[in-house]
Order: sequence, then C-alpha cells, then structure tokens
Amino acid sequence: MSEDYGSIDNIEVGKRIREIRESNGLTQEQLAEILKVTPNAVRAYEKGKYGLSREVMKLIRQYFHVTADFLLFGSEDSDNNLLFLVENASDEDKMKILIRLMVYFVSDKKRVYKKDEGWTATVDRFKELFGDMLE
Repeated sequence: MSEDYGSIDNIEVGKRIREIRESNGLTQEQLAEILKVTPNAVRAYEKGKYGLSREVMKLIRQYFHVTADFLLFGSEDSDNNLLFLVENASDEDKMKILIRLMVYFVSDKKRVYKKDEGWTATVDRFKELFGDMLE
C-alpha cells in the first residue's frame, strides 16, 4: 500500500535545503560546489523557484544522509534523521551522545532486553568497565 504525500511544495523543499545547509555550517557557495551548480541555483532552490533535478537530489541525499521522502515531503524517518544528526555532530557532541547511550543501556531501569543471559552478562561486564564514568 503506497502512502499519498500529495504534491511537492518547492518552497518547503527549499526550506529543508536551507536548514540542511545551515545546520552543516555551509554557505550557499559551498553548497553550490557540492551540488555542482551555481550559487544562483542554490538560492533559487532555497526560495522554491526551482525544482530539484534527479542528480541534485542524489547529491544532497548522499552528501547529507537524508532520505528523498524527507527532502521532498518532510516526512520523518527517525533512524535516518538520528543518523544524520550524529554523523554531522562535533566530536565532543558525539562523545556526549555515546555516554548517554551507554548510561541508557546499562541502567537497570532502561534495560530493554533481559531474556538472554548473555546480554545480562554483557551489561554486567560493561558496568564493571565503565562504572566510574557512569556515576
């Protein structure tokens, strides 16, 4: 069964392109180099004056790790969006994320899988190795 997203709104697509560009600290000129277009084309994309060619969409998807659904319709794929955020985070923020994930998975309150004793043993060993860091 296919989902009906409606028509593509170039103005909304342009807003997402600008958001992606700005969240990566890029100028329109730098994005133009990545997309192999002129800075004027990037400005037009961001204002919704141009629709995206397949080649430009492919380059955006590959370079920024976003889905076509997100780019064209704004639909959220939380796994891909999370991956995008982590991949584009600073090393310091990646370390903070890692520590929070470690705390989440070793916390007795947050243990999501208890059935397998191997998993329990792994969690206990993890607590032994990283206990000081987690407290």
